[in-house]
Amino acid sequence: MFNFTTQTVYNSVTVKTLTANDRTVGNANVIVNPTGKRGPEVRIGNTRFNKDNVLDIQFKKFTPESLATTTFDLSKIAGLVDEVPGIYRFAIYVGLSMNNQDALYANDFVYKGKPLYVEFLIKNDTPTADDAKRVVVNTKKFMLMTMGENILDVTSSGTSVTFTAKNGYQILKSIILQKYDEKAKTVDCCSNQGEFVDLMIGVPCVFTLNEDTGVVVAGTQYMDAEGALQNYPEDGSIVKIVPGAEAFGDYNWIIHNLRLPTLANTNFWSTTKSEMPVVGGEYDQIIVRMCKERDGIAGGALGMRVTTVTTHVFYVLRSQSQLIMNAFTTIGVPASKQYTDADTELSDPYDTDGIGKADAMGEVHD
Repeated sequence: MFNFTTQTVYNSVTVKTLTANDRTVGNANVIVNPTGKRGPEVRIGNTRFNKDNVLDIQFKKFTPESLATTTFDLSKIAGLVDEVPGIYRFAIYVGLSMNNQDALYANDFVYKGKPLYVEFLIKNDTPTADDAKRVVVNTKKFMLMTMGENILDVTSSGTSVTFTAKNGYQILKSIILQKYDEKAKTVDCCSNQGEFVDLMIGVPCVFTLNEDTGVVVAGTQYMDAEGALQNYPEDGSIVKIVPGAEAFGDYNWIIHNLRLPTLANTNFWSTTKSEMPVVGGEYDQIIVRMCKERDGIAGGALGMRVTTVTTHVFYVLRSQSQLIMNAFTTIGVPASKQYTDADTELSDPYDTDGIGKADAMGEVHD
């Protein structure tokens, strides 16, 4: 079956409701006609939506990105080593979700990622706030020297150092605080080869994602290698990493998934220039599915009937998306056909168990 889908970005919505005495449209791009010849209908752009043909309406609100973060308390080093003074380093690996293809993270593997190794010195028997500040300075210096930009935000507060992702696509796959041990490896009977030994290991926590706000709610436990939930130890040997999450419907998401900034989309004569997202824009997604019986166009069988199902996806600035939803309410589309979350809907338009879907004969049921 041929699937037909349109995807349109609206940066502004102007609604005009037609009456018997006023049929002028003006500059409106959403026209509500409660008394049309074919019945109540809404015209959005160049597409008409007749009330009786609306199969269902799905709505997915914009959700902001949530940044991955973790905090290491250097004061806990004293309880993990016999002698605090020495050379330490953070071994960090920043990965990317598969929805981002930033060339800065290119490597020899399937999944993109960037390693960071930041060394610093602790001179005193007790780590101080100056040691935490030294970590911040060294990390920023290392990132600028090797990559030309800071790919993480690094801050300190007292003896604690916090690493935070720059965007929701970044994943803190590994972050370990290590100490250099000169006697870590025995080479022969009389000499040793030193290496960095793990002290504090970052492990992602169990979390939930608030779908209404897009905020990651961090839990207090992590999952061990056996799949069992464990509490984080108080000695700091295992440190909590709060995972991040990508945004849905922000400027970066629209550019990445729908509107590449090519010359065809941005030049002076571009016909799609008005559909480019605005920087900083936050867009809700509205999906309208239409179902229409098309008698007379089928063939190959006596009395064969055809039902056409089309999908129309709108990305509308969240400050104006409700105007479109209100337009469908105005023409009488029942609430049973207006779903609140697009993620919960099935893609099969002939699901006979669903509300507001067409059955095998193309008849729409409320």
